[in-house]
Amino acid sequence: MVVTITAEQRDALYDRVFNRLSGIDDVWLAASRADYETADRLGREYSDELRLVLDDLGWGEGPGGEEVELNTASDVLRRVFSRLRDSTADERAAQATSWAESRVLEDRNRLVGEACVTVLEALGEDG
Repeated sequence: MVVTITAEQRDALYDRVFNRLSGIDDVWLAASRADYETADRLGREYSDELRLVLDDLGWGEGPGGEEVELNTASDVLRRVFSRLRDSTADERAAQATSWAESRVLEDRNRLVGEACVTVLEALGEDG
């Protein structure tokens, strides 16, 4: 079975995985604390993500407008994309809270601004 993604999806995935790889030191940190369970889990996760980059996404700029065929083993793709799906859902949930808070702050600032104009105009002051 051939699995392809768009160039735009490739670029988004690459950015996400590349950012995640910046934490690869966590494997060493866990091992140095003798937390071998965490070191093993992280090592396997980073290994999967590196395979995706090396075998499919490539480093740096993508193919520019072309679809990308994913050749990485299906078990690796399943693990990587399941983790990405879960972390994306978690991020969306966290952002929804931030967006809601931002809307509340924006509404409050709008109302305060309107009140300032109303009061200052009533007092004969120029806004």
